[in-house]
Amino acid sequence: MRLLILAFLTICWLSVYNVEGVGSEVPDKTICVSLHTRPLPVHRIKSYTIKEGSMKAVIFITKRGLKICADPEANWVRAAVKSVNKKSSTRRDMVQTKPTGTQQSTNTDVTLTG
Repeated sequence: MRLLILAFLTICWLSVYNVEGVGSEVPDKTICVSLHTRPLPVHRIKSYTIKEGSMKAVIFITKRGLKICADPEANWVRAAVKSVNKKSSTRRDMVQTKPTGTQQSTNTDVTLTG
C-alpha cells in the first residue's frame, strides 16, 4: 500500500514539473537586471542576442559561456556587434567556399621505355 502511494505521489510530482499549462508562456531564462558599462574585449565575445522588452539590451555570450548585458545604444556595443557580425560572416564564407575541382598534376616529366 505504501509503495502504491509513493508511486502515485512520484507521478504527480513529475507531472507538475514536466507539463505546461495550456496558453501559458515559458518565461525567458535570460533577464537583464543591470547593463555592463565598460567595454568588453571583442576577442572574448563568441556571439550575442538582442533582448527586447522592458529593458532593451544586447546580451553578449563570451567564449567561457558568460552572459553579459550591455546597452544597445552605447558606441562600444555597436562596434562589438559589427565586429562579431563581420567575424561570423567571414567564417561562413570560408565554410561555404568549395574547391573548383581536382587539381591537375603539373609534373611534365616523361618516362620513355624501350
